[in-house]
Amino acid sequence: MSSRPPLPHFDQRQRTLLGEWLPGADLVEDLSWGLVESAVLHVRSNERDLIVKAGGPDNHHLAREISAHAVITPLIEEGLAAFLRSADAERRIMVLDYLPGSLVDGGEAETDQEILRQAGHVLGMLHGLGSATDESLERNLYRAALKWLKKPHNIPEPQASLARKYLTEHEPGPVIVVPSHGDYSGRNWLVHEGKLRVIDFGRFGCRPAHHDFLRMFFRRWHDHPGQSTSFFEGYGRQAIDFGDYSWWIEVLREAVATAAWSRAVGDETFELLGLRFVDVALNHLDSR
Repeated sequence: MSSRPPLPHFDQRQRTLLGEWLPGADLVEDLSWGLVESAVLHVRSNERDLIVKAGGPDNHHLAREISAHAVITPLIEEGLAAFLRSADAERRIMVLDYLPGSLVDGGEAETDQEILRQAGHVLGMLHGLGSATDESLERNLYRAALKWLKKPHNIPEPQASLARKYLTEHEPGPVIVVPSHGDYSGRNWLVHEGKLRVIDFGRFGCRPAHHDFLRMFFRRWHDHPGQSTSFFEGYGRQAIDFGDYSWWIEVLREAVATAAWSRAVGDETFELLGLRFVDVALNHLDSR
């Protein structure tokens, strides 16, 4: 890339491959988050704006995002997600079309009822692309949450002990899984000329549909419950019962994993969110 040397996360094989795909590309902007072993670059090649993503040896998100594009064709055809130009899962590198727009997270669009309806509609499309029964997913996720509690974390010990009790006692069974974004919230929604598009399928996988509501609940719906109404109108299916025990045990599991993972990667803001909802979930479960 002609405007500056590649970032350190690009190994020699990735640089060679990128040179073959996009000879003479210019760097427009470095969009990397800087928290995990990955790089996200906005580049220009042959007068076309593109996104280049590359990851290190421990980065599994690139392979997930590449696999997502074999499933999300209907979204791409409607301009709701980026077209994949080139990819090599083994070398952990991909090139996508650049989608113009502003991130919804923290902006005025975050409370726009039409944008929320569109966000629900896109997720409804994604979840409607297939389904299957998974016998072990939920059991494995609860085991993973318990493992996080054995690693360094900042959850106060009384809360950690109580969380351990609830997570251990819960007995998850088989679940219906659907194609899932994995991090569905305003930080992965772009709005351009009134139309919402979805980015970053790095946590793509098959999960229960309600898993894609957890991030929005943490970031918006718990404090602004009215915002879920327009979302579910667009989603086209019955809203979640946020008072149900099964919902709050899921919130606890997700909050534990969020708090511990964020501490491990140094994301203080996200860690505080996880810590907050460990407390919120435990208060709801304890009051039952």
